[in-house]
Amino acid sequence: MKIPEEWLNRSKHKVNEIFEEVRNYCSLKAPLPIKSMIETYMEDVNYVVSMDYEFPEGVSAFSQKDMDIGWLIVINGKEIVERQRFSAAHEFGHITLLTNQAKKVFCSKDSDSWDEKLCDRFAGDILMPEIMIRELYKSTPSPYLEDIAKIFKVSRPVAEIQLRRLQLPFKKRY
Repeated sequence: MKIPEEWLNRSKHKVNEIFEEVRNYCSLKAPLPIKSMIETYMEDVNYVVSMDYEFPEGVSAFSQKDMDIGWLIVINGKEIVERQRFSAAHEFGHITLLTNQAKKVFCSKDSDSWDEKLCDRFAGDILMPEIMIRELYKSTPSPYLEDIAKIFKVSRPVAEIQLRRLQLPFKKRY
């Protein structure tokens, strides 16, 4: 299902708003400190990496609103750090973009709904901002995908999606 244009615009605006808000408090150099960005932007968030919680099959994280403590973002600590970062950014998207969502949201990587795709797009944009990617390309016109993924601390598929969306060339080592 395609993401409505209105929501793509909201997401882009929200990413810019977040960067403007946190730039004086967080280092905005790759890899971006997603945990610090979330905690700086939202005062009522608790970010937890859990090794104990039993996540449902195909679920890497969830967000939940608690009336006493605020938002809770729980990340599956058994997954690789790149996946944890993406999952945190994805949940951040749910909280900041989809403000009327259920009190608890489990996100499956197999979901094809437009709101899940929107949060994936948000996560990619916040972990790999276009301005930072284009700056990188000034010094390295045709970099290797694996190097870009490593610089931004994202998976190769996330890096590839962002670069293809921006129509930027890259090479693959393997």
